[in-house]
Amino acid sequence: METRQGGRTVRWGSVTLGEGMPKVCVPVMGGSLDALRQAARRAAYARADVIELRIDSLSPMPDADTALSACRAVREAAGDIPLLFTLRTARDGGPGSADAAAYEKLLCTLVKARAFEAVDCELSVGDEAFARIVRAAHAAGVSVVGSSHEFGEIGDMARAADWLARQQELGADVCKAAVMTRDRVQALEAALTMTRMGEMLRVPMIAIAMGPAGVLTRVCCECMGSCLTFGTAGEASAPGQTDAAALRAAMDTIHAAMA
Repeated sequence: METRQGGRTVRWGSVTLGEGMPKVCVPVMGGSLDALRQAARRAAYARADVIELRIDSLSPMPDADTALSACRAVREAAGDIPLLFTLRTARDGGPGSADAAAYEKLLCTLVKARAFEAVDCELSVGDEAFARIVRAAHAAGVSVVGSSHEFGEIGDMARAADWLARQQELGADVCKAAVMTRDRVQALEAALTMTRMGEMLRVPMIAIAMGPAGVLTRVCCECMGSCLTFGTAGEASAPGQTDAAALRAAMDTIHAAMA
């Protein structure tokens, strides 16, 4: 990891998070290996900087061999684009199994195989399990994206800041918070809260307000200090995601203006 003013950069393959324009990550989903290959080809064609393999689209809790086969299928289709492995569980609003023990076992097994550059680890799995997954990933040279999601009413927006701080404390290399927002005012509140927190973090941050009102946080992510945003090349993995090519064009304009 390279040191920079205000925090660290994190390198995934040929991509460096935390410097320059935020990177565009395209989620890849599918109910079969062939569907995952097709989605990965679309992501590569859309010039994804990073691909997120949403393994929960294939199975709520796949065995390790199935998950590794999925990683290989995406690699074959998308080449050397860095891969973020994600099992989004029901704890964080996804379709994946909420079995914490099985989740920890799967992630700890897969990081040892080094089939991807980064793994998403939900803070909701619990502090001790989160820390064990981080240790296993770091021992294998795999980066960890700590993540927390709220698809309902978040209540006090300070919760999102607390999530980011806790992820960092437990060893995440990148911290991510995503909250559903019902209107523009709440989206702006989320953006302000997470931007302030991001200025205090020592690691790169991904901050997202989900839903139509939160689109500004996806397009204007550089203004918030986010290192990465999510765009689509097919099916969206969360509310408010937009076409990756259109997203990149808008981000290019903002980046040029900020420069």
